[in-house]
Amino acid sequence: MVNPAPQHRSGSPARRGFTLLETLLVLGLMSMLAAVMIGGSAQLLKGTARSDPEDALTALLQTIRRQAVEKGKVLELAPKESPDEDGPDFEWGEENADEAHPRAEEKLPKVEGVKVKILAPESTGAILLGGVASEKALARMRFYPDGTCDRVRLDVTRNENRTVIPIDPLTCAPLPAVAPK
Repeated sequence: MVNPAPQHRSGSPARRGFTLLETLLVLGLMSMLAAVMIGGSAQLLKGTARSDPEDALTALLQTIRRQAVEKGKVLELAPKESPDEDGPDFEWGEENADEAHPRAEEKLPKVEGVKVKILAPESTGAILLGGVASEKALARMRFYPDGTCDRVRLDVTRNENRTVIPIDPLTCAPLPAVAPK
């Protein structure tokens, strides 16, 4: 009786390796792990604090827009006059909110020489004082359940440089900036 040589997967005992099935299984597991990691890191980045007031305000506009769509209600954003410098800059919540639905307060990061305001869409209400346009901040901005918002402009002043950024009412996203007249 002769013992037959042991059978190996690769056919020859000197060569060892991975089968195609094992390789595909490992690649599939690695791709699933990568998909989970990338999705999770995107969620982490979404919640990170922004250091620029302009970026923080545009992110706030998108957050409120998303909340209006999710809740199916009209939401308002209004500047909040706080007595101290460290108080909130804006408050937002349901239109005509009561005590049962309190408004959320948002504080923009403070940067030396940078001011951000929300202005009405057109400068027809501007008053010329010595040749300089004076515009008041908008009292409130509405976000609608269909994903649209009121037509407004962001007034960003960095030291002496002033930029007016129109906000697209369909997406509530900033459009290319225009220099004020």
